[in-house]
Amino acid sequence: MRRTFAEGELTLGLGLPVGGDPEDVTRQVALVRAAEEAGVAAVWARDIPLRVDTFGDVGQVHDPFMYLTWLAAHTETIALGTAAVVLPLAHPLLLAKRSAGLDRLSGGRFLMGVASGDRPEEFPAFGMEKGERAAVFRENLEVLEAGWSSTGRPVRWSRGRMGGADVVPKPTVGRVPVLPTGSCQQNMDYNAAHGDGWITYHRPLPQQKVMVDRWRASCRDGFRPFAESMWVDLAEDPGLPVEGRDFGYRTGRDGLSEILHSQRSMGVNHVSLQLRSRERAAEDMLAEVATYVLPEFPALYG
Repeated sequence: MRRTFAEGELTLGLGLPVGGDPEDVTRQVALVRAAEEAGVAAVWARDIPLRVDTFGDVGQVHDPFMYLTWLAAHTETIALGTAAVVLPLAHPLLLAKRSAGLDRLSGGRFLMGVASGDRPEEFPAFGMEKGERAAVFRENLEVLEAGWSSTGRPVRWSRGRMGGADVVPKPTVGRVPVLPTGSCQQNMDYNAAHGDGWITYHRPLPQQKVMVDRWRASCRDGFRPFAESMWVDLAEDPGLPVEGRDFGYRTGRDGLSEILHSQRSMGVNHVSLQLRSRERAAEDMLAEVATYVLPEFPALYG
């Protein structure tokens, strides 16, 4: 949290897989290590339980906990996040164990984005109706947090009970940071009350400013960071004018810097860049961002 978020600041992250290549793990490790050295605050792995052909997006091939544990072993300071675990499809006690384990093994670098899920085919495959996901999300989050804090006291919920047992290990500092991602089928007041920050989708600047203001109004007990995921097709021409695309922009580095400055001024605290291009290698785009953009938005710690 300290490396990635602070009031009035904006840091940069990278969405995995960097450059859109999910299979070449060796290359991904090299890219993440280069990002860490350059000052990228965090990398984010999606949780996609099943490949769904209708989405046309394989996304993240590897289980995010296995993948981030592998990256933890090859890095030292960069924050490691999920964006996001599909909470209704996960057993909350097993998730408590896996998340606390990654938190411990990474030296407290794990940030857990959680979501309600959006791929209709996944829910019946896991024995659930899609319409149940909002209620199951709330209950699973409650049980997850009980698993982190419980030291033998009984825990009961609609799908199970735990008595005379405990979840180990426990998180480094009492709980793993939880960041609702998207609406999670909840209202904003719920997400602000139960989350340590919020990750949302990219929107044009005027609409995102409305969301930032709504989030700030919901955080009644103090600062909670606001983060977004943004796709960027970084052109070789540094001065290429900004072109709006689905979920982001095509632009040169000058336009990217201008966008990020605007986001920081309106209260965005972290932007996870999804670097995508059919024309440029991920290594080239990352090197350009590292040289010309990151110095203005460096990681805050470590």
